[in-house]
Amino acid sequence: MPETINKQVTSDGKKAVRKSVELSPDAEEALKSALTAGYVINPGDQVDGQALKLESLDQDIKNLTYGSNDFTILPDLLNLGVTQARSTVEQYVQFLKHGKVGHQIFQPEIGIGSVNSPDMKKQRVNLKFLVDVKQASFAIQVAATVEDAQKINEEDAMVVIGKTIEWATFFGDADLTAGENGDGLEFDGLEKLIPASRHLDLRGGSLTPEVLNKAAVLIGKGFGVATDAYMPIGVKADFGNQFLGAQRVIVPTNDGTTAGVNVDHFLSARGNIRLNGSTIMDADDLLDESETINPKAPAAPTVTAKVNTNAGGQWSATALTTDQGAEIQPAEVGNEFSYKVVAVGHDGDSLPSDAVTATPANATDGVELDISLSAMQREIPDYVAIYRQSIVDGDENYYLIDRVASREINDAGVISFVDLNATMAGSSRIFVGELRHNVIDLMQFIPMSKINLAVVTTATSFAVLTSVALRLSIPNRWVEIHNVRYNNMFDNHMEGVNLKAFVGNK
Repeated sequence: MPETINKQVTSDGKKAVRKSVELSPDAEEALKSALTAGYVINPGDQVDGQALKLESLDQDIKNLTYGSNDFTILPDLLNLGVTQARSTVEQYVQFLKHGKVGHQIFQPEIGIGSVNSPDMKKQRVNLKFLVDVKQASFAIQVAATVEDAQKINEEDAMVVIGKTIEWATFFGDADLTAGENGDGLEFDGLEKLIPASRHLDLRGGSLTPEVLNKAAVLIGKGFGVATDAYMPIGVKADFGNQFLGAQRVIVPTNDGTTAGVNVDHFLSARGNIRLNGSTIMDADDLLDESETINPKAPAAPTVTAKVNTNAGGQWSATALTTDQGAEIQPAEVGNEFSYKVVAVGHDGDSLPSDAVTATPANATDGVELDISLSAMQREIPDYVAIYRQSIVDGDENYYLIDRVASREINDAGVISFVDLNATMAGSSRIFVGELRHNVIDLMQFIPMSKINLAVVTTATSFAVLTSVALRLSIPNRWVEIHNVRYNNMFDNHMEGVNLKAFVGNK
């Protein structure tokens, strides 16, 4: 085995000597045949040393989606105490008004006034059913796994039902059905139960202290005290951004320096309001076109669009700007809007329709969508969900703007919907109210229960079932604020401040 000597000059001018060895062909072949671990994980491709390697799998499953810790209003309702219902229909009485007061109560020395009775009304709550079915083969139950398959199924079922109750508490609508009003699968949520006089429309504006105070005053006029506000975290972040400029002095401590604002409470004119930021509240407003479609789900609808003049629209003819003149939303008039529609039944959502576009030319125009349901399907969907692209964030996402019951289908087999821009795509909703048991409560007919289903294959199946509904006994003590600005705008209330962190791809 011959040796060669390489001489090199180092940085200090000295000569360094390095020996190298030239291997014979047999030695080189032996080295190539050495057993190596490698990085192949496919058993069919693991040869020689790789065939001896044991697989290393982390025992902890990494959750990339929401969990029960993301719930906001549901834990609060459970902490208030669940009201046990005794039937699928529960009735209660609302005391609406006292007898009339004022001058007519004053009477002469001898005399008697008219009968003065209080005003009361009976209301009802229909308890709805939520069921999640799971299945696991006998093989997966016997096999060595990092986690018990049945346990994962059970935990997932509870989170799925909890998430559904949380979502329906905000946005549920019992009228979304092909049948009569109130016969739908969902129970009515806050958006449906809060009176129209308690709906505030910001038209793309920010949540501000003035707006929260206005909501608190409305609740006070309903003889309530505002205690809680529920909003997406993007809205809460936008609210906090308004106070960043108020940080004139930052005092360092031994643990370092902390900057930023997270507003947890707002002291309003009528109550200390706890601000609850939710990561899942608006998650279902975004059209997920990567979702796996159930084969039993409805077929995709067909949609056409046209513009109707003077239909009562609310499109903005000018750009929305801050007080300093920064544009946070371009003018809607003259902009092209793209729509997609999804048919929804109890077996799931259909594929979205092909996109259709329309351009309102005037602020009062309306965009009419004619939605045709496929005749080749097992049953009529419960409703159609209408999505529109936002002109604010500049991305390709579609946002839910309305849901229309399939009961609205006409004799021609078409559901007509006119978009008047009542809901601005990409905006958010906030709910402010008095969180007390006599005002709002979760009614429960059947507690969350696991029901083992019949074994008919080489798998075991079970269902997790519950029957609940939301009761808003005193609706005037809650307020909805909609079309609220999200923190995806350019300026973020910091005119003149370095905005590179907020620019993104713009």
